[in-house]
Amino acid sequence: MWIVFDVDGVLIDVRESYDTATKLTAEYFLRLFGIEREIKPEWVRELRRKGSFGDDFKVSEALILFALAGNVDGLIEEFPEGETIEWVREKFGFQVYGGSIEKVFNTFYLGREYPERLFDFPGLWKRETPIVRRKLLEEASERFKIGVVTGRSVLEMELAERIIGFKFENAVTREAYLKPDPRALWELVRGEPGIYVGDTINDGIFIENYRRRYGKEFNFVMVGRDVGDVNEFLVELLTGEQT
Repeated sequence: MWIVFDVDGVLIDVRESYDTATKLTAEYFLRLFGIEREIKPEWVRELRRKGSFGDDFKVSEALILFALAGNVDGLIEEFPEGETIEWVREKFGFQVYGGSIEKVFNTFYLGREYPERLFDFPGLWKRETPIVRRKLLEEASERFKIGVVTGRSVLEMELAERIIGFKFENAVTREAYLKPDPRALWELVRGEPGIYVGDTINDGIFIENYRRRYGKEFNFVMVGRDVGDVNEFLVELLTGEQT
């Protein structure tokens, strides 16, 4: 059986890295539009939790457009659960060029690890801390097939492994597929049964898409709803309480 994990918010605490990079990226573009406005971290988390964005470049774009409209709280509340960046673009009839967002975001997040950085920045990835206990991962890997499907790039996944202190032999990153594309999971498990551990509505949509497309059963456990954190899940799994 497979145990497949999302990374951000599940295995690693990204509040001081990805959340902050999204906030700083949105504020950077707002300044280009002549607007000095703080993007609240809770906006980043709630929008990411509700939406099917796939990556934080699109979360950044949505926040830029919401802030330009001047009512971020109201627009996040109005944003339908499971919707995508296309809902935002259609609502405003405008979009921010994704390549520019990606470069700014990666400059903040990756810092000197990013060859195309726009300015010198130490890299917010260094602020990340592991949520998962490595010993539990090692024990699980002795009894189950362990993998990752993540919106991270290969480089970002390597940084995550460095932080956790665990090498994932099976990982699908955004270079191959972006959630909720079900091919990302098929690439890994090829129809074999298992459990996906995520923390957002998008992760649930991802597994629903997989079941519909391939007609295969695959369970979904949502951190914060079904379990308190990934360590609780792994303890239950290893003691036979989690099925």
